[in-house]
Amino acid sequence: MDDDPDIRQVLLDRMSSFGYLVETAIDGREALDVLRREGFDGMLLDMLMPGLNGLEVLRRTRESHPDMPVVVVTALSVRQHAAQAVAEGAQAYLLKPFDASQLKQVVKQCFGSAV
Repeated sequence: MDDDPDIRQVLLDRMSSFGYLVETAIDGREALDVLRREGFDGMLLDMLMPGLNGLEVLRRTRESHPDMPVVVVTALSVRQHAAQAVAEGAQAYLLKPFDASQLKQVVKQCFGSAV
């Protein structure tokens, strides 16, 4: 999930090309709504979003899905948010900008192989 439509599309395209089934959300509230309706095996989560920020989404996700892997995505300038997210239960983080091989390595490690 990312509030930037270009990044959201790149993530959707990359994750799909790796073989994962992907659902996107434009903000934290939508992500939590989709998670309640659908359920997922893992989540890519942007830390800086309008409304509910990534840390709040992570906290709420941990309440309802304590074992679901979460990988946070954030800009290098706010690296401390990623460290805090890992301390609060995220499995890993990716710093923007990242390349396809970094994304693939982290999601495979955290989410397992694609279906």
